[in-house]
Amino acid sequence: MRRLGRLEPWGEPKQGIGVVLLYEPPLPAPASTSTTGHRGWTTGTVVQVGAVGEGLAARDVLVVEEGLPAGAEEHDLLPMALGPGFPPSTKGIAAVIRDVAEGVAARMRGRAADGSTLPLPAQPAIDLLRRVPPRVRGGGALPSTADDAHPDDTAAITAALRSLDGSYLAVQGPPGTGKTYTGAHVVATLVAEGWRVAVVAQSHAVVEHMLEAVVDAGVPAARVGKRPSGGSPEDRRWQSLRTPAQFRAFHEDGPGRGYVMGGTTWDLVNADRLPGRPFDLVVVDEAGQFSLANTIAVSTAGRNLLLLGDPQQLPQVSQGSHPEPVDRSALGWLVDGHETLPTEFGFFLARSWRMHPALCAVVSRLSYEDRLHAMPHTAERDLEGVAPGVRTVLVDHEGNSVASEEEAQAVVAAVRAVVGRRWRDPHAGVDRPLTDADVIVVAAYNAQVWTVRRALDAAGFRGTAVGTVDKFQGRQAPVAIMTTAASSPDDVPRGMEFLLNRNRLNVALSRGQWCAVLVRSSRLTDHLPRHPDRLAELGAFIGVAG
Repeated sequence: MRRLGRLEPWGEPKQGIGVVLLYEPPLPAPASTSTTGHRGWTTGTVVQVGAVGEGLAARDVLVVEEGLPAGAEEHDLLPMALGPGFPPSTKGIAAVIRDVAEGVAARMRGRAADGSTLPLPAQPAIDLLRRVPPRVRGGGALPSTADDAHPDDTAAITAALRSLDGSYLAVQGPPGTGKTYTGAHVVATLVAEGWRVAVVAQSHAVVEHMLEAVVDAGVPAARVGKRPSGGSPEDRRWQSLRTPAQFRAFHEDGPGRGYVMGGTTWDLVNADRLPGRPFDLVVVDEAGQFSLANTIAVSTAGRNLLLLGDPQQLPQVSQGSHPEPVDRSALGWLVDGHETLPTEFGFFLARSWRMHPALCAVVSRLSYEDRLHAMPHTAERDLEGVAPGVRTVLVDHEGNSVASEEEAQAVVAAVRAVVGRRWRDPHAGVDRPLTDADVIVVAAYNAQVWTVRRALDAAGFRGTAVGTVDKFQGRQAPVAIMTTAASSPDDVPRGMEFLLNRNRLNVALSRGQWCAVLVRSSRLTDHLPRHPDRLAELGAFIGVAG
């Protein structure tokens, strides 16, 4: 069926997303019902974003494809609403976490021969939960990048992982510090030494991005495997593992053979997809978005655990309802009140290969306790007639909450002001006029994404990418523009803590290589928060945006 409707301003349809259809009586035959309710619902439905209709934006034209169970009759009833699809079952994850907890409880109840309490299990998640430094064989300290034996981050991290004694290691990689590159080269080195490595993350896309980097780092594609997802690229460079038999063959293909298996939490708690003995290392990518509860679960699949990410960027993108602190991210748990990782827990990647020093200094002061520094080559870049760093464009407007045509026009003006100027990056061999594709625009709300998109298209700047901050994490461009849309604190629908969130501001500004432009209402900061944390957020925003 093809239906038109108005999405909520913060809603964003995704191609191929599964939904539930909700029906009022009379109900179609395949509909399910509750014991007390009168409405019914069906699953197996997919939504596609349709073509642009006359006078309508594409986001308001959806094609709903309802799948019917085998033998069910077709019907012409129309649903009253669409709802999000049911999440996958977490029973397997819960069972693994319960096993860990029961193991700890058994040790605490037990007694050694001399009557003393037994030590806690030597397990990565236990060390992580206790916030104790990583356990190293022989009781030594972690390697340092300051000595001749470990001259760089990759060498130091690799040496630290070799020395772990059934524990964890954390690595915080701020924007542009080469976190994925470093992690992939660490994995490649260990795989060459015969290590069996699992890579896990919150989403298939993040896992597959790391697998691409691992292959680029030198791991043969035949030694990299993953269960394909619906969004896996057709030209993937790793092995597709679809059945338990294929997983077993992949794990058993040669004694002492190093390899990499990628997957989500569900893959790493599924016995049919795991090797007969634990992995040598489980790598949690984007561990600043990966919940502590899931970290406990996946840690049981390996002898050691590497947490790779940045808690100062976006928080975990999907959340459940949990008692504190298991709903926090793994790296957020370790950082705990700091902006950067304490040195006793691992490594902080302190050199940005992306941002000009003037821009990096703002981001470093905002989110990284002034520990983040730009690589020298970033100062050799030049954008003709444009100063590096952060600048703010104040726009007067009234009554806007999640979309502002006035700010959209200011964004167009900011793009027009830089397109055609000479962009030089000697380190990358670039010397050419800047194009509209060299600018990215980050909007606080999806409604503003579409407002800016229409304005840019009308001005001829179709190459400029526009999206929310979630879309652009990991992306970069010479110029980044952020638009907040709301006219005043009273107009902000989700509260100022969402709009002025330091992590979101950090991600938006740090997309830029040369400069970042913040477009906002002149009255947006006219309020006094009642909570100290909110006051700190406001102060940080004003410190950056004026």
